[in-house]
Amino acid sequence: MPHPKLVQFKALGQYLDLLLDAICVVNSNGEFIYVSGGGERVFGYKPEEMIGHSMFKFMHPEDHDKTRAVVAEIMQGIAKINVENRYIRKNGDVAHILWSARYSKEDDFRIAVARDVTEQRQAESERLQLLQRLEQQALYDPLTELPNRAYFYQRALQVLQRRSEVALLYLDLNKFKEINDSFGHAIGDRVLKVAAQRITESLRTNDMVARIGGDEFVVLLERIQSVTDAKHIAEKIVHAFQNPIEVNAGQPFTVGISIGIALSKDCGRELEQLLLKADNAMYQAKLMTDNRIKVAADDK
Repeated sequence: MPHPKLVQFKALGQYLDLLLDAICVVNSNGEFIYVSGGGERVFGYKPEEMIGHSMFKFMHPEDHDKTRAVVAEIMQGIAKINVENRYIRKNGDVAHILWSARYSKEDDFRIAVARDVTEQRQAESERLQLLQRLEQQALYDPLTELPNRAYFYQRALQVLQRRSEVALLYLDLNKFKEINDSFGHAIGDRVLKVAAQRITESLRTNDMVARIGGDEFVVLLERIQSVTDAKHIAEKIVHAFQNPIEVNAGQPFTVGISIGIALSKDCGRELEQLLLKADNAMYQAKLMTDNRIKVAADDK
């Protein structure tokens, strides 16, 4: 004999079916025993295709465990509002469903309202992707995909405010102008991309390299305690440029690199001052010969 309240739901069906949301009743075994006409709009199945079947048959497999945890709370008498999970519609589309549910101990079933929020979630996802693209454009160099000057300043100031010791490495590629002038900007851009990759691969996990213009890069080294440590990383970068850069088959380019180093414990904690000292040291290194390293205030 049908449950008296289910009879009432069915009697109200002509009105409940007008709702955009779906009214669902689930028994203690997790089986649908009533689904209003809105169920087809929400789940993609006619109500009669869902009744008698477990809700987990229609639910996205990745959401089973978290849904069971929520169901356990509802069965303890805790009403839930705005709980979200995903269902797979008859046509294979994934639907994001927002539920409000409670358990009727007297009737031994759960009654819930299901709202389709798929379009909202898709819009949120698209908005997030747009924001990420805008952030990428604002903070990253489009050619090398390295952080740009703005990102570098933001990160460096944060690190310096934490009072940790840092070192700045100012890098400039040697003979790059000749390559650009002789072979064109397209080849020059390819050389820059390879150079950026070689610098990145020479650094530690927490270090950051940024392209700040042309063929100039700056590296932020965190938790550096000595000139020796900074020089060691600079030497790894120099070593990475010992082999020619080959961007076209059979056309290698020998690119050197000059590096100026400034340590916060020796040159102060003002970012502009550190950059200036590292830049000046780099130009001194450039006057010596290819692949040289110069430490700011180091007269040796």
